[in-house]
Amino acid sequence: MSNNSGATQDSASQDVQLWDAERICRRVAAAEAALSRGFLRCRPEKWFPGIAGQWLPVSHALGCEVRVSDIKPILGQPPGGGVVFAGMVSGERMVIGLHEGSTAALMAEVLPGADGGAWNIVLEYLARRLFFSLASAWSGPELSSVAFLGPLPSGAIPVAASVRVAFTINTTPVTAWFGLGEQLVQTLDGLWRRQVQSAARSAAGPASVRLEIAQLGVPPQTLSEYLKQGTVIDLEIRASELVTLRVGSRAWMPGRLLNVEGSFGVEVCPGAVSAPAVPDGTTRLAIEVGSVSMDGSQVAELSQAGAILVTNVPIGGEVSLVINQEVVGRARLCVYEGRFAIEVL
Repeated sequence: MSNNSGATQDSASQDVQLWDAERICRRVAAAEAALSRGFLRCRPEKWFPGIAGQWLPVSHALGCEVRVSDIKPILGQPPGGGVVFAGMVSGERMVIGLHEGSTAALMAEVLPGADGGAWNIVLEYLARRLFFSLASAWSGPELSSVAFLGPLPSGAIPVAASVRVAFTINTTPVTAWFGLGEQLVQTLDGLWRRQVQSAARSAAGPASVRLEIAQLGVPPQTLSEYLKQGTVIDLEIRASELVTLRVGSRAWMPGRLLNVEGSFGVEVCPGAVSAPAVPDGTTRLAIEVGSVSMDGSQVAELSQAGAILVTNVPIGGEVSLVINQEVVGRARLCVYEGRFAIEVL
């Protein structure tokens, strides 16, 4: 085996096993990856300033204290059951719903002792008021039309994505959701991405984002041994799906490798990146899954934990050997005694 101080092989190389990316990397749908830097990272409440003030008279009249505890955008269909109301926003359907258990909990606080008929009247009033208060508080692009349609069967909810809102009425937890059509999802996605780019003030122009598994400090006189076909090198780091994202030559963010419908992706992780400098007098040899060229203004989107970058590199076991951002060789990514190793091709 080889390490950072020399490139030699011994009988231990027989114990090297190929790293199985198909099995280890979490599978993610392309739709989730596409919305991971915008809609799925956005904070919808930022676009509705003043909506809480619109509901103070209602909460006081009902003798209830309302507190929002969590707002989260989610993909796909919301859970079935409960009550659902529909509206139209700029020609596209939007739905507002309550989970089945939340309906009874809400009515127990708002209308204690009432029957189902009274519930339906009050629920429709609250949904109608919420729909139009959202429309009037909206601070994004102008809405061409807004209309409330009324109740829907809970099974008929064709939406592209949802926003889940958890709140308490007095001390009772309630969960509501807002189902959005494809057009509105794309609008919110673009708005958030532009907002992130604007806040970061990133420089425009081309940028290279690199997915680095490890780095070696190689003495220049032994570099040819490290690049020799068949050489097996112990990278001396635990085998995992963790990588370092580099922008150019700068270590930038930690990440986690994903399988995005057959191609490598990386999900940005929270926390500081760990990338110590190589020893003086050595050449930095990077082991990379691949790189993505993008506009510098888009790099800021990747600073959000949970953002996903997709490469055009098929899921597999080959990696690049890189010096000064230039590919100088290829290798198989392997595992030896729980650590990463490579076999130079």
